[in-house]
Amino acid sequence: MDDNKLSELSKRIMGAYEGALVSGMVYLGDEMGLYRAMHEQGPIASEEVAGRAGLHERFVREWLSLQAAAGLIEYQGNGLFYLSPEAGLLLAEEDELRSMARWFDNFPQRTALLSEIPRSFKTGIGISWSDVEKGGTSGRVQWMERLLRPWYEQVLVQAVLPELDGLVEELNAGARVADVGCGSGVAVVTMAEAFPESDFHGWEIAPLALDRCRENAIQAGVTNASFHDVNNLQLPEDNSFSFVATFDCVHDMTSPDELATAIYNSMTADGRWLIVDPTSKGSLEENIKMPLAVFGYAASVAGCLQSAMSDPGGAGHGVFGLPAPAMQELTEKAGFTRFRQLDIAHAMNSYYEVRP
Repeated sequence: MDDNKLSELSKRIMGAYEGALVSGMVYLGDEMGLYRAMHEQGPIASEEVAGRAGLHERFVREWLSLQAAAGLIEYQGNGLFYLSPEAGLLLAEEDELRSMARWFDNFPQRTALLSEIPRSFKTGIGISWSDVEKGGTSGRVQWMERLLRPWYEQVLVQAVLPELDGLVEELNAGARVADVGCGSGVAVVTMAEAFPESDFHGWEIAPLALDRCRENAIQAGVTNASFHDVNNLQLPEDNSFSFVATFDCVHDMTSPDELATAIYNSMTADGRWLIVDPTSKGSLEENIKMPLAVFGYAASVAGCLQSAMSDPGGAGHGVFGLPAPAMQELTEKAGFTRFRQLDIAHAMNSYYEVRP
């Protein structure tokens, strides 16, 4: 027994437990507006924070003390707490691309799901996103929308679509577009607003997500976006779509091969498929060195792999199961002949343009 190794591992395990507790407190601070109450206020007392947030001071003071102990805010003595500009950007600015508070938005739902996950380990059958909704948990839809909305609204049209040569011109002129696995429809609505001459369609499997898609379209006032339940209407195999997108969902699919074939059959002879999916290095040895490896594998066990194994014989790729060579092989089996990785930097995802 190596006593130093034992001590180091004990600290790591306790750190993991503390991290879970702090995560819950970050969720509470975001949910109750405590970070926003402190933002750009300078050193502030617990009484003022509580007053600005409309909360009870004693509980706010204990929460502030925890935040200071965790190093997320600063305690400056004399009962004064300080949310630095850097912490404010990360925890209080909703539309900031670098904001991290929204990552904690589904913490209660994710922890609640832990009681269901042992069944997957025993049976090999995961929990689909639609099954999660049937259990009364819509938090994933809200979390994913909040998490990704700034990227869709600030990056997708402005920086990603122009990387596909000629696509913006096609969309301006009028094209038929599909987003498969469209979530709450923010990408569809964002593109529909930007390209009113084009016709946009989103496909989803989760009813609550589809409801939210339609709400987003109505709120944005777009009339060139439609949403479809894949259980009732499959992607039409009529070679009519000149652009198809899949955002962070191919690895979630129980049968990505069938997905790729359906997309191929739906596409015009010179169409293109934009794939955005998690970056993988292809081996555990390389993956565990990536900055978001812990997050990725944890999210996979509790979510992505659950979805990918939710049918008997599901592909079960998980978050890191489709490195670029495997993704290219998947598309080539479906009939695509051109595969190009785009030069777009992202902390988690890789971008691919695929063409017949």
